[in-house]
Amino acid sequence: MKRRLALALVCLPVIASAAFGQSVNPLPAMQAITFPPGSGTSTVTGQLAPGGRNVYYVLAKAGQTLSVTVASGPRGTTFQVFRPDATLARGSDGLPVVTGRTLPDAGPSDSAMAWIGAIPVDGNYLVLVGRAEGSGELAQPYSLAVSLK
Repeated sequence: MKRRLALALVCLPVIASAAFGQSVNPLPAMQAITFPPGSGTSTVTGQLAPGGRNVYYVLAKAGQTLSVTVASGPRGTTFQVFRPDATLARGSDGLPVVTGRTLPDAGPSDSAMAWIGAIPVDGNYLVLVGRAEGSGELAQPYSLAVSLK
C-alpha cells in the first residue's frame, strides 16, 4: 500500500503538468481607442499586409454618435464595427477573428471605409480593420479616425 501511495505521489506532478502545462492560445492584441481630454476624436495608425486584420475597441454609451473612417494608400482596407456582445479569438492563421453582430452597414459584406451612426447600447465596440487578399504584396499603412459625440 505504501509503495502504491509513493508511486502515486511521484506521478502526480507529471500528470498535473501534462494537464495544466498545455500551451494556451492567447487572444490577439487589441488596442483601445482613447480620446484626448476635451476631444471626442482620435486617430490611430497601423500597417496591414494583404489578408491582415487589426482590432481596436472603443467604449461608447447608448445614444452617442459614432463615426469611423479608414484611409489607406491602396484600396482594399476596410473595417467592421461589432456590438459589445461580440467575441474575439485567434484564428488558426494567428490573426484575430471577431464573431457576433455588427452595426448596420458596418458588417463583413459592406466593405465600409466610412460609417456614422447612433450607438444602441452601452459597451465596448470592436472595430476590425482588414485588408483584402490580393491587394498588393507589401504591408501598407492606414489611418483609422474615430469620433464619439
